[in-house]
Amino acid sequence: MKQFSKVAQAVGLGILVGTTGFAYADDVIKVDAQELEKIEVLGKHYRNIGATGLPLAIGDTPQSISLIDAEYIALYDLNSVGEALEHSAAIHTDPSPSGRDRFTYARGFAMNRYLVDGMVSAGRSFQSSLLDASMFETVEVIRGSTGMLQEVGQPSGTVNLIQKRAQESFSGYVNAELGSWGKRRVEGDVTGALSNDGSVKARAVAVYETADSFQDRVNSARKVIYGTISAELTDDLSASLFWSQQEDELDEFSSGLPFSYSDGSAFNGDASHNDTPSWVYEDVNQDNVMVELQYTLNDDWSIQGRYHRSDVESDGIFFSGDSLPDVESGLYRSFINHSDRENESERAELNLTGNFTLLDREHHVTFSAADASFTEIEKRAFPQSAPTINANDPSSSASIPMPVFSEPSITNSEQESKNYRIAANLSLAEPLNVLLGANYKDIDSRAGAGDIFSDWVNNSDTSLYIGATYDVTEAISVYSSYTDIFELQMVFDKNGDLLDPAVGKNKEIGARYSSLDGNLNIDVALFQINQENFAINDTSAAAARIYRAVDGVESKGYEIEISGYINDQWRASIAYSNLSLADNNEGRISKIVPDKVAKFNTDYEFDGSLAGLTVGGFINWTGERHGFILVPRKGFAYPELESYTVVGLVASYDVTDNLSIKANINNAFDKEYESKVAWFSRRASTPRNYSAQINYRF
Repeated sequence: MKQFSKVAQAVGLGILVGTTGFAYADDVIKVDAQELEKIEVLGKHYRNIGATGLPLAIGDTPQSISLIDAEYIALYDLNSVGEALEHSAAIHTDPSPSGRDRFTYARGFAMNRYLVDGMVSAGRSFQSSLLDASMFETVEVIRGSTGMLQEVGQPSGTVNLIQKRAQESFSGYVNAELGSWGKRRVEGDVTGALSNDGSVKARAVAVYETADSFQDRVNSARKVIYGTISAELTDDLSASLFWSQQEDELDEFSSGLPFSYSDGSAFNGDASHNDTPSWVYEDVNQDNVMVELQYTLNDDWSIQGRYHRSDVESDGIFFSGDSLPDVESGLYRSFINHSDRENESERAELNLTGNFTLLDREHHVTFSAADASFTEIEKRAFPQSAPTINANDPSSSASIPMPVFSEPSITNSEQESKNYRIAANLSLAEPLNVLLGANYKDIDSRAGAGDIFSDWVNNSDTSLYIGATYDVTEAISVYSSYTDIFELQMVFDKNGDLLDPAVGKNKEIGARYSSLDGNLNIDVALFQINQENFAINDTSAAAARIYRAVDGVESKGYEIEISGYINDQWRASIAYSNLSLADNNEGRISKIVPDKVAKFNTDYEFDGSLAGLTVGGFINWTGERHGFILVPRKGFAYPELESYTVVGLVASYDVTDNLSIKANINNAFDKEYESKVAWFSRRASTPRNYSAQINYRF
């Protein structure tokens, strides 16, 4: 019989603020006379700690939560957070212009907020999607407005990355991988006690990876170092330190193929097409440090203090088309800029969590106070004369000399915020829990060019959270919730003014079934999101990155997840989401996100003569959607993009108790589809590719 993982529960309880995490585990499996707990993951969401910062079971949390566990990440060779999110229920991702990072969408809207253990991370969302998955125990998604967790309550949801923590028992692994297009990856993870009594323990992770690409001349490199140390200073006081550094280099990357010729006729280039000059590159360095103190006041109350700092530096020369190629000559104008960007964020918070008794029933409450700041400085330079590119002869572009760039312009933005939160879980009756919460935030923002800044703009708001769960039977529960939306957008209109925050309401009702033996879980959620003052691109403006606000943006739909064990060796999970998104304006918001997404995965562990062999696979289906192409003097056109299905296969074999080998096939049927169509280009799908790994655990 399967039951809840004590390891996953301990991780979630230790974080306490805005985190979830769950995995299934065998009770205890004896290996070499040692008792080890083996976490077996279905790759979807299960039940442990809720999204409110209270120590709630997910079954008691009136909001949709999904997760991808480290075991699932390893099984399907998902090396980055963005790759893991491709497998998360009700999530759609598409690549950034470089093809390396991911834009992520839930319930029709972009997910642009990433947290590390509940703390805000610096950088743009697709840079956070680049973070290596080896550093994290769980990649979790809390869908719907998350104003209870942070200063803002964006409607799509929040990605929360749960860092690996030090363990007392000495253990670890070394993993070596070879893959298609010259991929070479080595990954190591070791943890153990540093003191005889186990009160001080540490963990370290290191990764080195190099790879080419299915696109000509593209190559990349990655270096990752992650470390954490924790200490039980007294019986009541513990401290932990987390630090990570990741460096990513990408050379000669291509934004894809021209969408068509200028006369509308098809451009039939190969997926390997790359007409990028040789001096195009992008480097991203991401550093994170977090300090955590936990003090137990008594059996019911504890206090936690945390500090987090995140620094992201990106530098690159970016290239894309600025027109469609001429049908006869193949020539088109290029758009080039040299961007050097620095993002920094700091956050300090204090949390008091405890239990109290009222009317002979026990209730939970948490009080939080936080102070945070964020700064961004970007230097952008443009060539004095951008080169003309020949799409019909892509090899000729490699030798184009680098142009002379003008003096860079400097733009700045700053944000300082304070927020105070209270959340209570009230057990009104044996089957009924009610959640009440309020999150007050006071945010000051300003932006500028060079040394000249705009005046500080203040936005303050109190987001309310009201929810309830009711246990119909021991196995079935229903829930409903209401959450305010308050999203500071940090974009400008054509007059140079910051747009006011987007505001709205998020409503959700749902039902959950969990069999008493834990072998079957069914979740159904219905949602409706209404927003005002939502930012969209202003196509009437002469400059890029200019926005205007629209009202009447509505998203509604439903999500279904079914997961469980068919028998002791065979498990499966399926998720389906269907949404309707309308903005009552140009329609671009609703066009670029698919209405329907479905995901399925399964694996089977053999016994008997085939003991040690596990085979599995996944099927990810994305429904119809649209790209967007800029048509000169006409605005945007929205070409239809067909639905597509991507299949992955895996086989793993335990050679010994410590040594295993594994093989993965991605896009097993070599499905060709348009992974992204934007501006003047289209990015082809990644062809079938393979990887083989050898893993030694100790």
